[in-house]
Amino acid sequence: MSYLVLARKWRPQTFGEVVGQTHVTKTLQNALKNDCLAHALLFSGPRGVGKTSVARILAKAANCESGPAPDPCNKCGVCREITAGSSIDVQEIDGASNRGIDEIRELRENILFRPTRCRHRIYIIDEVHMLTGPAFNALLKTLEEPPSHVYFIFATTEPQKIPATIHSRCQHYEFRRLGTAELADHLGKIVQAEGMGLQQDAMLLLAREAEGSVRDSLSLLDQVAAYGATSLKEVCEVLGVMGTQVLKELAIAILEGDVAKALRLIDEVYNFGGNIQKFATDLVVFFRHLVVLRNLGPEKAVTLMDLSRENVDEFFPVISKYSAHSLFQVLDALIKGQEAIYRSTTPRLSLEILVIRLCSMKEVVGLDDLLEKVDKLLSSAPIGKENFSKEPLKEISAASENDSVTQTTKECDPEIWTDFVDFVKEQSSFLGSLLVCCKGIETESNGNRIQLKCRPGMQYDMLCEVDHQQRLRELAKKFFGRAIDLEVEGVCVADNGDARRTGKTCNLRDELIQSSLVQEAVKVFHARISDVRIFSNKG
Repeated sequence: MSYLVLARKWRPQTFGEVVGQTHVTKTLQNALKNDCLAHALLFSGPRGVGKTSVARILAKAANCESGPAPDPCNKCGVCREITAGSSIDVQEIDGASNRGIDEIRELRENILFRPTRCRHRIYIIDEVHMLTGPAFNALLKTLEEPPSHVYFIFATTEPQKIPATIHSRCQHYEFRRLGTAELADHLGKIVQAEGMGLQQDAMLLLAREAEGSVRDSLSLLDQVAAYGATSLKEVCEVLGVMGTQVLKELAIAILEGDVAKALRLIDEVYNFGGNIQKFATDLVVFFRHLVVLRNLGPEKAVTLMDLSRENVDEFFPVISKYSAHSLFQVLDALIKGQEAIYRSTTPRLSLEILVIRLCSMKEVVGLDDLLEKVDKLLSSAPIGKENFSKEPLKEISAASENDSVTQTTKECDPEIWTDFVDFVKEQSSFLGSLLVCCKGIETESNGNRIQLKCRPGMQYDMLCEVDHQQRLRELAKKFFGRAIDLEVEGVCVADNGDARRTGKTCNLRDELIQSSLVQEAVKVFHARISDVRIFSNKG
């Protein structure tokens, strides 16, 4: 059989045919044009993105009979020999199987000889990070002062394993992983040229599964072509992966808390023969797309996701009713649970447990929304005249048993007190919210002492705290222009509006539940009171 796989058939032969690596190819072409090509080059990047192909193209361009030129002619004898891999002067060495010091010593001896047919001797060492330490050391002097007719091109997927002494003697070119859309477009050209008739959404799936590798995508395309698949469903069957629709249905089931549907979908994936760990990873990536889509909207998000425009338009209305925080919460839980699924001896069970837990999660209220509700609560809490009893507080006289001196107090002007409360709220919204809970005030005749009438409870306890008392005195002095002594007294307000001194004899639990602030909080947050605890401010 003489079938040539697509990865070899469509291997680029010129710099212009290389996909997605313009930053590398343009630099190398300029170096050839200006005769300033470095003698040691390091190509790094993911598998199957063109490192070895670019090295071969560079070797042809440097040795082409009509060159050196920015692109090889691919017609002369030298170009054809290098393409066929039969050139004596251009050698490809596998770093994994020729990694010892003996092989490198032999290489050092051979580079002393002039090229036989080509203009330069070029050594392409693939997976160079596999060389041993002594082998790297043997290369140091040669790389620093190579013969003028020798060029080294190193290729690796793990540049971090290259010794710094070697790295510093090379020009480093980083090859990039191709984006899904870019790779799908490249596959589309090949599919059209091969007459396969594969649908666009199927090519997007191939590009996504290849994870940015051109070679991997062509290998998958070969597999799909052998099956004769044209639709997305058929491609999923061939590759044993689940389509986007299944991920969408499972995502909706999780967000809606539909445990039965979620478990049924996982069962379908398992019976289909899909890899559970791979499916869990796809689910994480899918929720990542949903988070991006929910935060940025369709127009901005479409270029940042491995989804077609049709899928984006379909998914956005579905997720719009869920907050971005809820989607992010699910994504965060999936990422944390993914590791457990990979380690588990029963990955299906681990995924089911994770999904059941996700279905039971409640929708999250964002911090901004929460603060907005708090602002609404504080702004809607009644202030001013409504805080006072409808009937004026009665004058209270107190006489000593030993004398007949009577000290009379009078009601503070509600308008002035309202202005003071507003002033305190501007300085401290928390203290202002405590003051609005007061049921009345009394002042001495000289106006230097104000007595706050407050129902016993949480607000009363907070107003009695030393730090809050001191802060209120400071604000009162600033507002009234003189020192004011503020005191807090616990009272119960009868149905007729009379305020009676009772200390803490009132039912604190009922007082707290019926307070306007608590009732307003229940209304704003759509909450219910599940428990009430009364704490003493003593000790």
